[in-house]
Amino acid sequence: MAEKHLRKQLSNLSDQNLGAVHRDDTGSTTLLFGGQQPSPSKSDATEKVVQLSLASEACLDICRNNDAEPEVVPGAKWNAVQFVAAADLRAENATDKDPDSPYAWMVIFACLISLMLSIGINDAYGVYQQHYQLTEFPNATTGIISWIGTTQFLVMCVGGTFSGFLCEHFDTRVMSAVGAIIMGVAFIAGSFCKTVQMLMLTQGLLYGIGASFPFVAGTSIPTQWFTKRRGLATGIALSGSGLGGMWMTSATQSLIDSVGRPWAMRVTGIVACVAVLAISPWMRVRLVPSRNEKIIDWSLLRDLRFNLFMGAVVFAVAAYFGPFYQVPSYSVVVLHKSANWGSNMDTLMNGLSVLGRLAVGFLADFTGPLNLFIINTFLAAASLLVLWVPFDSVGTLIAVGLLFGFAIGGIVSVIPVVAAQVFGLARLPSIIGLLFIGYFAGGLLGVPPMSALLDDVGHRTDYSSSIWYMAILPVCSLLFSVAMRFLLTRNLCTRV
Repeated sequence: MAEKHLRKQLSNLSDQNLGAVHRDDTGSTTLLFGGQQPSPSKSDATEKVVQLSLASEACLDICRNNDAEPEVVPGAKWNAVQFVAAADLRAENATDKDPDSPYAWMVIFACLISLMLSIGINDAYGVYQQHYQLTEFPNATTGIISWIGTTQFLVMCVGGTFSGFLCEHFDTRVMSAVGAIIMGVAFIAGSFCKTVQMLMLTQGLLYGIGASFPFVAGTSIPTQWFTKRRGLATGIALSGSGLGGMWMTSATQSLIDSVGRPWAMRVTGIVACVAVLAISPWMRVRLVPSRNEKIIDWSLLRDLRFNLFMGAVVFAVAAYFGPFYQVPSYSVVVLHKSANWGSNMDTLMNGLSVLGRLAVGFLADFTGPLNLFIINTFLAAASLLVLWVPFDSVGTLIAVGLLFGFAIGGIVSVIPVVAAQVFGLARLPSIIGLLFIGYFAGGLLGVPPMSALLDDVGHRTDYSSSIWYMAILPVCSLLFSVAMRFLLTRNLCTRV
C-alpha cells in the first residue's frame, strides 16, 4: 500500500511538471523541484535528469533501501503537493492513506472531538470563575481565581511548544490516550479540593498537562491531511473548541446548580476521559519527517515576516479569553442578571465562535487566510471598542457576544492555515512549536493583567479599566497582521 501511495504522489508531481529525480554514478539520489538542476559534476552521467514519471521505480527502490535517503535540494520552494511527495520519500513511517480522502475526514472528526474536550473545557472555565468568585471563594481576589483557568491554558501551550518534537518521536494516538486519562484524573481529583491553591494544581496544572496532548495533536494534524480544502478542514476541526465551550458552559452551570461543583467536576472528568480515549485511534499523523533532535528551529526568528506574525498571534490569543472569563460575572455584578444568564452569554459567544471558525475555514481557500485574519481581528477590536467600552446595557452586551464570538473564532481557526500558506508545510512542525510559545505569551498577557485591573482599579465592581485593556489587545494584533501583509504584498486584491 505504501508503494501504491508513493506511485500516486510521484505521478502527481510528474503531471504538474513540478520535479525530477537525479541519480549520479555513485548511487546518490537527489529529488529536484521546480526546474532545479543538479550541481555540475565531472561525469556526464550526473547531468542526466530523469522525469518523475519515468523514475517511479528508482524512487521506490530508494524507499525500499533502509540505508538510502533522497537528498532534497536546499532552497527549493515547495508547494503542498511537492512537500507531500518529499516527506513521503523521507518518512520513517509514512502512512498509506491518501490526502483529501474519506479517511482524512474521519481524522478531522477525531480532531474536532479532541479539541471539544480539551480546549472546550478551558473555554467553559468562566462558569467556574463565576462560581468561585461569587459563591465558593468570595474572599479570594479575582486575579488569584483566574489563575486556575490561566494555568490550564498555559500548561497546554507548554506542551504545544514541544509538539513537533513529540510528533516525530512518539505516536500521537498513544499521546492522546495518555492525555485522556490524565484529564479525567485531574478533574476527579479537583472535585475533592477545598482551596484555590489545590484547584490550581488539579483543575489547572494537572488538567493542562493531560489536555496538552489531544490539544497539540488536534491542532497540528488537520493541515497534513488536506491539500485542496485545507482551510475548510482545519476550520471544521478547530470548531470543536467552540462547540465544546458552547455545550460545556451550559452543562457545567446546570450540573453545579443541580448536583454541586464537586459532582460537576467528576462528571466532566469521566466524559472527557471516555470520549478522548474513544477517538484516540484516529488521531494519526500523515507525514512523519526524518527525526530532528532540535525541539524548535529558532532560525525562524530571523524572518521578519514570522516575527510580525508571531506578534499578531500573541495579541490575538491575549484577547481571546478575557470576555469568556469576565462576561459571566459582569452580567451578575453590573447588569444584575442571574448566574444562568451570565453562563448563557458564554454559550452564545462559543456558539458564534463555531460559526466563525466554519465561515473562515470555508472562505480561506478562496480569499486567503491572512486576509481573513485581518478582517476578523478588525471585527473583534470593533466589537469591544465601539460596543462594550461606551455602553453598559443588556442589548449591547448581547451584540458584543455575537460579534466578538464570531470574529475571535475565525481568528484562532485561521492561524495554522496562515502558517501553512505563508511559510510552507515543510517547516510546519517548528512553526507550530514557536506559535505555542506565542500562545503561552498571549495567555500571560491576557487574563492575569485584566483580572488585576478589575481587582486593583475597579475594586471588583467597575469593569471599565479591564474592558479597555481587552479592547486594546486585538488592535495591537491588527497592527502586526497588517504590517505583515504589506511586507508580503501591497496589492490589496492579492489572495494571501
